[in-house]
Amino acid sequence: MPTIDLLVLVPILGFGAFLWVGLFIITRATVQTPLTIVSFIGMLAQAAYFFIRVLADTTEEGLQTGILISRFSWWANCIPVAIWFHMSSLVARRGKSKAILTPAVTFFYTAGLFLSFIGTFSDLFLDYSGGGLDKGKHVYVGVGSAYEYYMLYLALVTGAALVNFGLTFYRLQTGKEATSTAIKTQVGLLTIGAGLFMVGGVMLAIKFKFVINSFPDYVAYIFLLGGLGLFGYSIAQYGMLVGGKDTRRDFAYSFSSLLIMNLLYSVVLVLLGLNSPILGLAVVGLVTLNNALYDWGREILDRFFFSKDEQTARSEARNYATTLASQPVATHEIQAKESLPITVTENNHTNHTSELAIAGKENEKAFNDAVRKAITSLKNPPQLIQSPLLGLMLVGKRLKQQGLEDNRLNRAAILKSLFIELLERLRPAENITYGTTDAWRYYNVLYFPYIREVSKKQAYAEARRLAEERRKNGIREPGEIEKVLEWLSEVDEDTYYKWQRRASDTIASILREEEVRLQPSENPQPLSALERQ
Repeated sequence: MPTIDLLVLVPILGFGAFLWVGLFIITRATVQTPLTIVSFIGMLAQAAYFFIRVLADTTEEGLQTGILISRFSWWANCIPVAIWFHMSSLVARRGKSKAILTPAVTFFYTAGLFLSFIGTFSDLFLDYSGGGLDKGKHVYVGVGSAYEYYMLYLALVTGAALVNFGLTFYRLQTGKEATSTAIKTQVGLLTIGAGLFMVGGVMLAIKFKFVINSFPDYVAYIFLLGGLGLFGYSIAQYGMLVGGKDTRRDFAYSFSSLLIMNLLYSVVLVLLGLNSPILGLAVVGLVTLNNALYDWGREILDRFFFSKDEQTARSEARNYATTLASQPVATHEIQAKESLPITVTENNHTNHTSELAIAGKENEKAFNDAVRKAITSLKNPPQLIQSPLLGLMLVGKRLKQQGLEDNRLNRAAILKSLFIELLERLRPAENITYGTTDAWRYYNVLYFPYIREVSKKQAYAEARRLAEERRKNGIREPGEIEKVLEWLSEVDEDTYYKWQRRASDTIASILREEEVRLQPSENPQPLSALERQ
């Protein structure tokens, strides 16, 4: 019966966990920000650390191979912690500075690269010449004469990251920064996670320095995984780094499928007697990549087998399925894209609403742009279900009034009906169904392309078709729709799109007023989302 070697199993799990969380962030983020990208790179770097630990510790390729891997992978002991500090710096400076690098970040990156170079081409930090086997199973490399300097670097970087998170959390808790309960909780989780990362890293460094055998390496690895667990929980529960979306179902679904596939493949390998650490790494890595990048891979294959229109339709269908896995959260998505302020209700931290009552051209433009995009998506459900306006209080109110389940499909249906109602308010009060006077221009330029799905380019051809049909039926006078389509086809393009913009802005103004009526009487302060980094 095969035995379980925790010194190998835990790093394999760590490799898969960090790799998957990093890929989840980059594939689910509403927009890619410096904080998102740095976090993604940090997760990959930490995954590389665990990957290298397994390769270096195994004796399948011999002692010298393990020592060689340890030498040229020393960077994985220095760079990930510098990236972690960079992430803490971005969180601490959220909304205050657009600079990606600060002097402190640059210093720690430079120090990490310097230590990586020295540690690779000398025995100052690790004594590669005196390497051996620990209990005949794992490659062991002793500490060098300058290992204390690496310990100092590790303590300074992880300690500084912990201070960044801690001070940010303190400012939020004491009210020195206006923010939401959700953001406070996210930073609190990051602070605790930073503490766990620091404990795990320092435990490994102390164990190597003083050759402490009272606890094995995997105990420290568990602390590192604990920090990752809190990081992942903040993503799933609070939408950190992914645009504030409620991704709990998506996160759990993706993780469950990943776990099941890893278990199935692992059982098959064990039954076949192929339970080596290298195969374990390969299985976890391939399953994780397949789980996270499956849709991306299909898009590449689509280019070889489908036309451009078919590629677009298939891509939209995949995005549609992925989006349905998350609950709509209006303000974080608008915030990430359009820099709108946000508020959070007391009853449910994931039920965010747009602070539409706040004056300001920037806020008004952001909301108007969201409305304009939603109107153009009325005939495209895969796009409409991604609209941040699905989280409006007005949509939620109608959802409850109609007794419908709260999901994106029902919210999209309500939002569409709401826009049709608002569009009808642009119809002039005349005794005709359709007209061609100036009073009808705003109604016509939105109704025909987005409700009847007849664009300006199609208007002339459709008018000709109606004219031919009319003449076949012996009717001399053109109908109202035919007249409108001819009128639209003759309108100058610049004028046409100017009318569309003014019409959608009018609808946005009406929608804003109705949304404001549903706002609490005491509006909280505008808040900044973590994704603004």
